[in-house]
This record gives sequence, structure tokens and C-alpha cells, in this order.
Amino acid sequence: MVYHTDETMKMLTIICRDTLEGKVRRLLNDRNVKGYTVASGLGGKGQTGSVSEHSWAERNVSFMVALEDEHVAALTEALKQLYVKLLEANHGEEVPLKVFLQPCEVIL
Repeated sequence: MVYHTDETMKMLTIICRDTLEGKVRRLLNDRNVKGYTVASGLGGKGQTGSVSEHSWAERNVSFMVALEDEHVAALTEALKQLYVKLLEANHGEEVPLKVFLQPCEVIL
């Protein structure tokens, strides 16, 4: 049996500090996102510095959100608005929130 869908989809990957997890969850829930996966306790290195998965002080969280193409623009715009608010609250300092978009094909 082969599962096939003609829907074109995108995968949004949202990576943020764990201190922003609640804001991102609220944004997803307020926009009626039906499903997403969250991975917590992640480490890494990027524009806002290094985060160790072994540290208790700061960790990263990753959200994976598969969306039909017609829902992508509204959600990405909401994420951009959240980023601007956080940037203003952080007095222009870089905010530990990154969003990536790639094609997504449902296989199963």
C-alpha cells in the first residue's frame, strides 16, 4: 500500500530559547494550528550564542509544523510580528528565535 497525497505542504521549523516556548505555543494555538511536534532541551550555536544541552540555565526548543501551502503566509506573518515585538522589548538586541521553511512531502 502506498500513501499518496496531492497536497503541497511546507514544514516550518521554529527554534527558540526555552524561555520563548510559551509565546510560540500560544501563537500556534491562537492561529488554530492543528498539530506540531516539539523537541525540548536542545543545544546548539548560532547568532545569539551557544547553548549546551547539558546546561540547566538555557536550552533551545524546536517546533516542527507541517502546513498546507495556503496556511503558511498567515503563520509566518504572525511569527514575524512576534519577532518584532520581542526585538523591541529586547532594545534591538538579537532575539533567540529563528524560523526556517522548506518543502514537505507526506509519505505515510
